[in-house]
Amino acid sequence: MEAFQRYELKKDDQSNEYTLIIFADDYLAEFGEELGTIHKEKTSILAAAKKMLHDRYPNLKVKMIKVVVGGIAVTAIPFMMDPPNSAQAAGLSTTTVQTQTTSSVYYVVKSSDTLWNISQKYNSTVDQVKQANQLSSDSLNLNQKLIIPQTFHKVGTGDYLTVLAKKYNVSVAAIKEANNLTSDGTTLGQVLIIPKLITADTGTTSNSNSTPAASKNQTSKYTVVSGDSLFAIATRYGTTVDNLKNMNGLSSNNIYVGQVLTVSATDSTAGSGASQTYTVVSGDSLSLIANKYNVTVDQIKESNKLTSDIIRVGQVLTIPNGQAVDTTTSNTNLATVQKNLQTLGYYAVPATTGNPSVTAKEAIQHFQMDYLLPVTGNADEATTTAINHAIVKKALISDTNNYLGVPYVWGGTTPKGFDCSGFVSYMFNQHGVSMARNTSAGMYNTGTAIQRVNLQPGDLVFFAVNSTGTISHVGFYMGDNQFISATSSKGIAAYSMDNSYWSQYYVGAKRVY
Repeated sequence: MEAFQRYELKKDDQSNEYTLIIFADDYLAEFGEELGTIHKEKTSILAAAKKMLHDRYPNLKVKMIKVVVGGIAVTAIPFMMDPPNSAQAAGLSTTTVQTQTTSSVYYVVKSSDTLWNISQKYNSTVDQVKQANQLSSDSLNLNQKLIIPQTFHKVGTGDYLTVLAKKYNVSVAAIKEANNLTSDGTTLGQVLIIPKLITADTGTTSNSNSTPAASKNQTSKYTVVSGDSLFAIATRYGTTVDNLKNMNGLSSNNIYVGQVLTVSATDSTAGSGASQTYTVVSGDSLSLIANKYNVTVDQIKESNKLTSDIIRVGQVLTIPNGQAVDTTTSNTNLATVQKNLQTLGYYAVPATTGNPSVTAKEAIQHFQMDYLLPVTGNADEATTTAINHAIVKKALISDTNNYLGVPYVWGGTTPKGFDCSGFVSYMFNQHGVSMARNTSAGMYNTGTAIQRVNLQPGDLVFFAVNSTGTISHVGFYMGDNQFISATSSKGIAAYSMDNSYWSQYYVGAKRVY
């Protein structure tokens, strides 16, 4: 029996990409604990969709699979395929499918290509290309597909795929494709290939390691990915939330995955765009130099073909697209960090002058320990991002109290009634964090696993009520050993994590933002 009866391929006029819309039975509306188990054949719908695309439309660029139940999109899964050829596109309706020029994670070997000239063309090395493609020799075959690595990234704390995608200016789908990942989950210490994106018609790369430059009177397009918020995008491009909303005609802070936004900045966010050199002095390290010039260690290593973090006094380094950080700006940022830490209860000193103090450093260290970050006492990018996320989640958790008693509705996603995963996605979106409708089981496959002892407000807690090991319920951790969720008996309700009923079904927790 087919996993779904009807589907539609819809073209995005702005990006020339396609979304597969699946019209399914309503068994996907919610996998809540009160619904009982789900037949295994029905859970194969996404696998069937992927197989159908590979079998029938192997050359179309499908970026998203959406599942629609009763007119409601219940989930959206990023997807990546190779660029189309004209014969494939001609076989489809012109109202939904057209040929396109696009980017891929693969370079297709041409006549006379060698690993040496390919690596030189893409500013890589022979060894890196061989490592990325698990090649045991330098031999190549005509039309062989190769992944050209930007770099190899070792996953650390907080390295969600969405974070890495933003850092390296690629898509989550591209990273997953290059590493054969079937979910968004990563593990500490995992080494990921960060691919260069190859433009199909020219063979040039369409991504770079530098942060997008957006300066006065310049605009560009940005595609929203999972975990984005208007605040995060505004911060990245050096603009304001209000400016983004005005430029895109937005009446609220809600955005959705795949949405294309026009972005502009009041000042350059990535330096002048020109590289400069720096001579290493005693006491230097790559991290110190990267912080000084507002770039990343990986960018410096890539620009200088470094295979380790070791540098020597007198060594001349190329600094890509960097500029020395303005001390005034740093102090202003520190003042914001101190204010946010005070809101979170970490910083007890009333005056937030922006000048570093022992108390401020200790507050940052305490936050870093609680959120499993490297304990440096410095407000680096990872720490600042985590603090900003914690502020959003603090407001979100406070807001959940306004929904106490809202009834449980199977498949519900509005204040008229929620199911457990519908409540989670609704609250995140209400607070500017883009989250596609998903099931509790689907949510469990995202984010970073968090031990119960390390839970922080806004983390998601998961339960397997119907059968051991099968996720069927999700809620928000509120702090003080409490969680809140949509339950069939009391609607939106808060319980202790030690509650005799819920504690027996607890499986684990994830930090998804």
